[in-house]
Amino acid sequence: MPGGMGMGETVFSDALRTAIATSGLSLDRIQARLHARGVSVSVTALSYWQSGKRQPERQNSLFAVRALEDILQLPAGSLLSLLPPPRPRGVASRRFRN
Repeated sequence: MPGGMGMGETVFSDALRTAIATSGLSLDRIQARLHARGVSVSVTALSYWQSGKRQPERQNSLFAVRALEDILQLPAGSLLSLLPPPRPRGVASRRFRN
């Protein structure tokens, strides 16, 4: 969509995609830098995050976002602040879906 976000895109995904493009790093290089910091995230997950198909929600994913901010030379908390609250999981979330 010209001038706006396409389907599935979020403020977080748009900011992440822009930061990755600005960095000039490939997703493979970003994954390698995360791995060097002891953070395990797949290239697929990174791709899903930047496309808006998925958002980081779990604790280890949020830790990865903090590392991404550093790798992409962004201010601390700049990506994390764009994430919505995590969705309910487990038994409580199934109660609300029925």
